[in-house]
Amino acid sequence: MSARGAQRVAYLLVALASLFGAACNSSTPFTLAASGSFADSVVVHPSLDRVAILVTITNRSGDDLNVNPSDFVARDAEHRIYAANSTATIADAGLVSGQAARRGALPLPTVTLRGNDTISGFVVFDVPSGVQPVELIWRQSDTDTVANLSSTR
Repeated sequence: MSARGAQRVAYLLVALASLFGAACNSSTPFTLAASGSFADSVVVHPSLDRVAILVTITNRSGDDLNVNPSDFVARDAEHRIYAANSTATIADAGLVSGQAARRGALPLPTVTLRGNDTISGFVVFDVPSGVQPVELIWRQSDTDTVANLSSTR
């Protein structure tokens, strides 16, 4: 084989290896599911509603996955976003967990998931009265992951 032919084969092998690497990395490293929003019975202010969203995350990769409830935002149909209220998530745990639709649910903790670990919990948000979140967004350093919410409120 000529030097030029060997060079073409080397380029082809590099291209194939890059495509294979991209295909391997395109699989989702985790899954995110969410349901809600569920009204919280706490009255914060007459113009605000407090809602809880149930979150389930499964780590599908061999790498550790850091989960922090403050990395979540809720988005309404008009694309306004509302930050998680981490303090209320802990403070309202007894009220949210005791409601029939979420019986036994715990607040989503700050935790590191190992490969194939799954965690479920709720995150609390304050939204303007009458506003219904339609999406839960997990804001990570390099990407956002969006889960659609059902109308359960």
